[in-house]
This record gives sequence, C-alpha cells and structure tokens, in this order.
Amino acid sequence: MKKISYFAVLLMLLSLVSCHQKSGTSGIKVDNFSTGKAGEMILAIDTGYWSKAAMKEIYAVIQQPQPAINQIEPMFDVIRCSNADYKASFMRHRNIVQFDYNPDYAGNTFEIQRDPVTKPQIHVKIRGNNQDSCLALFLAHQDEIVQAMYDNDIARLQNAHRKLNNPVIEKKIKEKFGISMTVPEGYFVGREEEDFLWLCFRTPKNDRFVMIYTSPKYELTTENIVAERDRITKAYIQGAVAGAYPLVANIEGYPLRQNLKLRYHSGVELRGLWETVRDKMGGPFYSFTQVAPDSVSCITIDGFVYAPQEEKRDYLREVEAVVKSVQ
Repeated sequence: MKKISYFAVLLMLLSLVSCHQKSGTSGIKVDNFSTGKAGEMILAIDTGYWSKAAMKEIYAVIQQPQPAINQIEPMFDVIRCSNADYKASFMRHRNIVQFDYNPDYAGNTFEIQRDPVTKPQIHVKIRGNNQDSCLALFLAHQDEIVQAMYDNDIARLQNAHRKLNNPVIEKKIKEKFGISMTVPEGYFVGREEEDFLWLCFRTPKNDRFVMIYTSPKYELTTENIVAERDRITKAYIQGAVAGAYPLVANIEGYPLRQNLKLRYHSGVELRGLWETVRDKMGGPFYSFTQVAPDSVSCITIDGFVYAPQEEKRDYLREVEAVVKSVQ
C-alpha cells in the first residue's frame, strides 16, 4: 500500500494548481507549488516570426539527449504556446523559456528569473528586437539555461519527497553514517552491513535503488570510485541469477565525472551505466562521493535504476534527487 500511496500523492503534489494546505517543512505552500509533469517545460514563442532553422536550433538545445542513460531520451519534453496564450496555468509551470520578440523594443536582453510566480520555478526570458540577436543570446547561455531547469526539476522532486518522507530510514542513515538525507515513502532496506545500506523501491515493472557505503579514505579519481563501487556491489548485491552481480559498464567516455558541491559537502559526481555479470540486467546510475566528516574514510551515495521496458529519465532524476538531498 505504501507504494501506491507514494505515487498517488506525489502525482497530486506535482500537478496541483490550488489547494489550501499549510506550508510543509520545505517552507513552500502547496497552494503555491509549481505545476507541470516531470521533465516538462513551456516554450513560449511566436513561431510565425521564426525560421525553421532557428526553431530547430532552439529545440536541439532543449531536447538534447539526457546524459548517461542507455537509450535516447530528451532532457525536456516541450509544451509550446504563443505569447498571447502564455497565461493562467502556463505562468505557474515549473520551467519556462520565453522568447518575447518585438521590433519596437530598444534592445536585446537575457534573464533567468527564479520563482517569479510560484515555487520552485525557472523563467528564462529573452526579450529583443532582433531575432538573430535573441537566438544568439539563447545559444550563448544554453548550458546555463539547461542546468537551471534541470536543477529546478531536482528541487521540485525534493520538495515533494519532504512531504512524503520516511523518518525511520532517515534516522537509520543519520545514526549509521552521520549524514542527513530525505528518503521518500516506499523505499525499504534491502540489505544492511556495517559499512553498507541498500534501499530499494520495487514495482512490477521497475526498480529504483539507493545505496550508501563507506570505505577507507582514498584519492577521488574516477578509476578509484568505480573500483570501489564494483567491490561493494560484487560483495553485497546479488543478481537474479546465481553468481550474478552488477558492475559499472566499461564503455568509452563513461562514466561522466564532475566535481560538485552539495551544500557544505564537496565531492565528485559520476553519471554512468551499470551491467550485470552473468545476466542481462543493466541501466543508468548517479553517484556522489566525498571524504567523510571523520577525514579517514570516504562515503558514497549512489542511485541506480532498472526499468527494462520503460523510459528511464524520470526514474533516474528521482534517485538523483534522493542522493542530492544529503546535508
């Protein structure tokens, strides 16, 4: 029953436009919660003014492939509207890119507004009197735009998770590893060892996992982080077939690495793919590794997904939101 209630209430929170509940622990009122489905954004643009080539460039940025998943899925699903129709529910959407073109404007400007109407919300506004200049502004800031909307998707998931959290598991994580995280309802402990905790969310069609583990302190190179992940999963996660276990897939160019600071936690994020020895299971993962507060060990929080018949982008963002809730 927990799984059903989690999805039902999460869907309600993510699509609700108005109700009269009090503020949650996030400080964001439900009646001011931004609307829209996961991975969705509004593109407000008057297409009659824009060439097909320009529109193609805009879509190529917004719908570039989600990195490090084992199938092609766009970063964002686009709902397009004209500026005349940009009102009501469109204005309350979580992610908005708006091209406001008028030949009478004095110049061309770019702005990212955060929470202008509702929370959490990103409104990218490109305003100008020259289409080529507007497009150039968009392309010059494309990485910033995509990152802002992506981070906003994660923040919105985290707000929903805080309203549906699992305090029993959160207490266990705090006592065991000395860190605080938000874990939504529906996850359960799949396995626990002295240096390891495996959280599982299972449905008939897919599985989402979050594992937390500590290791003696090591240099945070990509090779070392992957080797330690492989050691842990081989030791503690058994596959569906006898003798099977998951490892990081050896694919050129992966995993993707980036130094990252989460609140006061500085570490390394990896995005990559996992596969199973002696079986055909696999999928994407997202991990964050840092030197632990004791300075003598490293701690990794890792979310991974198994959804063989489904799109994986939104499931991966869900576990990424859990990983990034560390504080």
